[in-house]
Amino acid sequence: MGLAKGYKRKVNQQFSIHIAENSKKEEFQQILELNVKVHGEPVREYLKHIFLNHPRKEDLLFLYIKDSNSNKIISSISLLPLEWRVGSINIPVCEMGFVGTLEKYRGKELIVELNKLYERIMAENGYIISVIRGIPYYYRKLGYEFAIPLDHRMFLSPSKIPLDGLEFLKIRKANLNDIDLIANKYNQYYEDFFISNLFDKDCYISKFFNDNYNEFKASTYLIETGGKTIAYFTFGKSYDNLGYDIKTSRINREYGIKILQFTKEITSIENPDQIDLAVREDTGLAELIGELGGTTYYTYGWQVKIPNLKLYLEKIKQILENRIYNSNFQGLTQDLRISNYKTTIILSFNNGQIPTIKMEKGYQKEGSCDLQIPGSILFKLILGDRSFEEINHIIKDAMIKRESSEIIDVLFPKENSYPDTYY
Repeated sequence: MGLAKGYKRKVNQQFSIHIAENSKKEEFQQILELNVKVHGEPVREYLKHIFLNHPRKEDLLFLYIKDSNSNKIISSISLLPLEWRVGSINIPVCEMGFVGTLEKYRGKELIVELNKLYERIMAENGYIISVIRGIPYYYRKLGYEFAIPLDHRMFLSPSKIPLDGLEFLKIRKANLNDIDLIANKYNQYYEDFFISNLFDKDCYISKFFNDNYNEFKASTYLIETGGKTIAYFTFGKSYDNLGYDIKTSRINREYGIKILQFTKEITSIENPDQIDLAVREDTGLAELIGELGGTTYYTYGWQVKIPNLKLYLEKIKQILENRIYNSNFQGLTQDLRISNYKTTIILSFNNGQIPTIKMEKGYQKEGSCDLQIPGSILFKLILGDRSFEEINHIIKDAMIKRESSEIIDVLFPKENSYPDTYY
């Protein structure tokens, strides 16, 4: 059997590894109870919704390990499909979610075993990047690195929100008739970012068109004037249920103040002295909050893994060629060697084009490559999260040939990204 729902094989005499089937209610119930034990009761309704009602439920995969002695599921992860836009290219991405092992079985490398199956599924189904909103440190052993912004928290005193009379601006909850307008404003806004979540109508409705909001789902509102919609924003809670998570379309100062006034009204009973806000740092709303005296107190990131660097670079080849074309290196003809000290990728430029990309395994000596950045830290450069100089400031065995440094800066500039999930 291929790597599809219903797949199973023995790991050893005690454990077997499986891909869950949609039709087996008892199987899902065990996965559900495992996740509730590991992550807490609030995850119950969320996971049931994902499994039963999510628009991409047929593509979701729940991987688990069963103990033959107890006939119980004791460890599981899920593969949640996404599509992100990287520059002008749409890239198949999967999010690893609902990761958990019952406490008595921890330390047996069960997640490592599940991850091997997960990455085989990635390769078979053409997923290029895997991401996770996971706990600190643990996923480094699976090859992940914090490489894209995820969470940015700010405190703002309600007393600092202006009382400007903005009665000409009205806020109303969005309905299904508004989805095309929201899609248009969404695409206009996110074209300013290097990496973003591709708009999917059904998935957007599932995640952001809810009557109630919590850490798993949000509501969408429109800002209108004179009967015309001029902006939208989503309103929910952060993953830890502490902050108010707000995402907006393009807004000006007045629209931002209106959103903060709306937030103040909702949060005043809960905490009259301080509003905890989850807003991305490189957005207009975050700039306004800072201008009003808000302070950043926490940041976090997506943990990212690119199992096949050659495949990723082939996918974004057009972006790399365009960057060379629009630089002083137009017409470049040379081989560029990029290494993570275990694998070396050779970008063979011919008159500014990349007809071939090759890969070599094995350790490369110092000075043998144009660029060497150890392990998964390389993801931070090729995804635009950090410049080489920023990486080298911390990671001293990140190395670059002096004569290649400008080309590397052109190929992999630091960029603002704003990806998201539909789960």
